[in-house]
Amino acid sequence: MSLQSKGGYYSLMETITISSFKATISEQLRKVRRGQSILIADRETPVALVSPVAAEPRIMVREPRVPYAPSPPLPSIEHDPLEFLLAERAAR
Repeated sequence: MSLQSKGGYYSLMETITISSFKATISEQLRKVRRGQSILIADRETPVALVSPVAAEPRIMVREPRVPYAPSPPLPSIEHDPLEFLLAERAAR
């Protein structure tokens, strides 16, 4: 059964063999640059998909809706947590 006869996703794009891809790689990459995806197959088995790289999203920096207010400082601890942990382990 060939890839084309299976229908579905793979039949919607150009499918070529590995040897054909190697022989015409420059031409195939021009197609990819224009937005086409190419499925590369080893005999009837798909092994790779060459597709265009999606454009990187632009990062937009906007002003905050609400002014930044830092959270209040944590209360100071009277005892060292490490001493508490060591005392608890010694009691075991």
